[in-house]
Amino acid sequence: MKKSIKLLIFQFTFSLVLFTYVSCSNPAGPNNSIQPGSRNYTWTVDTIKTVDNLTFTSMWGISPTDVWAAGNSSWPGTAIWHYNGSWWGADSEGINVYPWAIIGFSDNEVWLGNTNSTIWKYNGMQWQQYGVYNVDGYDQVWLISFDGTASNNIYAAGSANKNNGSDYRGIIMQYDGTSWKFVNIPYIKIGFADGRIDLNSGSLILEGTVYDTTGWINKVHAWDGNQLKEIYSGYTYASVGSVQHEVLVSINQKIYKYMNGQLVLWKDFSNTDCIGKIWCGRSESDFFMCSSTGIGHYNGIEFETIYTKTNPDISGGFIFDKDVFIIMDEPNNPHINYMVHGKLK
Repeated sequence: MKKSIKLLIFQFTFSLVLFTYVSCSNPAGPNNSIQPGSRNYTWTVDTIKTVDNLTFTSMWGISPTDVWAAGNSSWPGTAIWHYNGSWWGADSEGINVYPWAIIGFSDNEVWLGNTNSTIWKYNGMQWQQYGVYNVDGYDQVWLISFDGTASNNIYAAGSANKNNGSDYRGIIMQYDGTSWKFVNIPYIKIGFADGRIDLNSGSLILEGTVYDTTGWINKVHAWDGNQLKEIYSGYTYASVGSVQHEVLVSINQKIYKYMNGQLVLWKDFSNTDCIGKIWCGRSESDFFMCSSTGIGHYNGIEFETIYTKTNPDISGGFIFDKDVFIIMDEPNNPHINYMVHGKLK
C-alpha cells in the first residue's frame, strides 16, 4: 500500500507529494446510534480502465445512483467520472480541469477543486469554471480538499506554490454562499492535504506535510477562526478523517479525537490489520478505514477487514444509508481503478 494512502509528491520541482482528500459526509443526516454497525454487505466491483494515467483522489454523491469521483489524470478528459446507478462514465471531455477535491450539496451544486488555481461548478447540466484564484507572489494554487456543513459554509484547503520550488505556503478558502475567498491565516510553509470541520470544537482540522533537511514531516493544525495552532508534528503519518463532522485523527493504528485544543487517544487498533485513515462512516460504531488486506470496518466493538484485496490501495470513499462506495486502485498499474460498492442486505 502506498504510504499514507496517497500523499501528493510535494517537491515541484519541488517534488510533490502525498496528499489526499475524500468526503465522508452522510447526506441522510446524523445517526448517533450506539448499535454495532452491520457488516452484512453484498459487494460488487466496477473496473475503470483508461489509456491515460488516472489516480482518483475524491468522491461525493447525492444518492447511490448519483455519485461523482475525481482525480488527477494525464489527460483532463478523464479527470471526472460519474455513476448513474448502472455504470461509470467520464464527464470532463473538453474542459481544462486538474482536480483533486470534489464536494456538493445537491444534484445541481457540485464543486471541483483543482491544482491549476481554478474552481469549477456543476449546475446540473454541465461543468463551468467558477473562478480563478491566485496568491500574490506565487505561481499556482492547489486546492486539495473540501469540507462543508452547508452550501453556504464550505472550506477548501491546499497550498500556494512557486513553480521553481523555492517556496510554498498553506492556504484555506471559504465559500459563504456568494463567493470563494481566501481565509487570512499566517504564513506557514506547509502543503495542506485534508481539512475537516469538527462541529464539537467549531475548528477546521488540517493535515499536511512539510519538507526539511531531515525529510518529510507530517503535521496536523487546528484553525478556530482566529488562530492556526499546530497540534501534531512527526515523521509518522497523521491522517484527518471525520464521521458526521466529528474529526478523528489516525496516527499509526491509534485514533484520536480533538478535545480541549489537543489530540486525545480514543481507540487503539494495535495488533489488527488497521493501517489508519478513516474514509467514511455513519456513526462512531460504523465507519470504514484502511486495512493492510483490504477494506476495514469498525462496528463499535472491534476492527475487522470485511472486503479483502491483494495489495489494497484505497484513495476515497462515500457512504449512504444502505450503500458505501470505496475507491481502490492497482498500485502497479496507473491505468486501472476499482469502484467497490457495498450494499447492506
